[in-house]
Amino acid sequence: MKVLLIYFNLVFVSNSFFAQQLPVYKVVKQETSSSDGYYFFVTNGNLIIMDKDAQIVYYKQGKFDFDFIMEPNGKMYFSTFNAILAMDSTFQIRDTIVSKNGMQLDPHDKLFMPNGHILLLGTENLNYDLKNYPELQQSWKKDSISVQYAVLQEQDAQRNVSFEWHAKDHFKLSDADTFYVNVDKIPAWTHCNSFALDTDGNILLSSRNLCEITKINRTTGAVMWRLGGKQNEFKFVNCPTPFYGQHDIKRIANGHITLLDNGDYKVPHGARAMEFDLDETNKTAILKWSSSYDSKMKSKARGNVQRLTSGNTLVSFGVTKGDSICFVIVNSEGKKLFQVNGPSAYRLTNYPDLPFKLHRPTINCFDSAGVKYLDAGSGHLSYKWNSGETTRVITLTKAGNYLVYVPCGDGGFISSEKYVVTDLTKPCGLKSSSIRNKNKELKK
Repeated sequence: MKVLLIYFNLVFVSNSFFAQQLPVYKVVKQETSSSDGYYFFVTNGNLIIMDKDAQIVYYKQGKFDFDFIMEPNGKMYFSTFNAILAMDSTFQIRDTIVSKNGMQLDPHDKLFMPNGHILLLGTENLNYDLKNYPELQQSWKKDSISVQYAVLQEQDAQRNVSFEWHAKDHFKLSDADTFYVNVDKIPAWTHCNSFALDTDGNILLSSRNLCEITKINRTTGAVMWRLGGKQNEFKFVNCPTPFYGQHDIKRIANGHITLLDNGDYKVPHGARAMEFDLDETNKTAILKWSSSYDSKMKSKARGNVQRLTSGNTLVSFGVTKGDSICFVIVNSEGKKLFQVNGPSAYRLTNYPDLPFKLHRPTINCFDSAGVKYLDAGSGHLSYKWNSGETTRVITLTKAGNYLVYVPCGDGGFISSEKYVVTDLTKPCGLKSSSIRNKNKELKK
């Protein structure tokens, strides 16, 4: 009940029509067909669906965390406080998922499996005497401390816990890199930020504060191998500088793994999208491909890498100092094909198609007594035009690109297609009969 009350409070806040301004995104580079489909992400606590031209199609204000994803069945999932919420294709909330066994939900990641199971990330706290850890004692300036460590929890289709893994049983406190342990508001030992289901059914886990990717046996919970960090078991090939503070581990179709190397470290380097060919038997990690925006742009946090169906790669560099880059799409040679600037996201996910139809308002143009108007259509509770007006019908006074947002689902807003007016003397292109019919309709 508490979770639902928190959620409805958020809906009430977001129903004040754009109490905040919409975030502004700008395409600064776009080659033909370099961008396709839709982009799902969270920025500044708000849910966003963006189209291939960086227009915000759907927007939901709130205090949401980290990740906004869609499953093949069309259900959309996002996190807030201690729960994961599920929306259907009408953007109505249909389900609430919570962690079990006293685990504090960590909204960094979530994974829905084909068998109906869900893998959740969480945290627990553990008190430590630091006298045996002089490096951490010096870093934290304390003799004892309560630190967070990661928990993985798998729930079956009936939301019963079927598997649970605790980092404290497999990692040592001294595995943490002191460069990162003071970054978090609450001292975090592992700061796990993503996981993926490997092709053999086991789990790949990214721990930012360990600078490590770990493979975990999903049956026994045993650690199968450790890549990166102090306990690295692999020989890096073609990679003289290892990854630091990484995000977003994935196993891709060709069998390689990808991740974002944030590059923020004692001696920083440019944040990189990286692709490794792992030999899990002989323990070699061959760097097959990497791409950075430039050699100096390090990333403090967040970010992700997604290999697209086109073969190109989406890279979100996360929180970068002095830059306003939201994401780029690059080809196999690293050439930038598409770039969007604006507020950063924790993770962006591109979906080539939506398995449902977006019910967007339609803008129509008409002429009445020589005055040109745009009409967003009836049946909506409120209207918000990008030109500032809040009425269904607006008067055209200048050329430009027009779109309108109307309420959609539980507290969100959906936009029309962009209506382009290049010639103010002939903006409509309607036949006289259509104009007369529109005039009659408005007079009723």
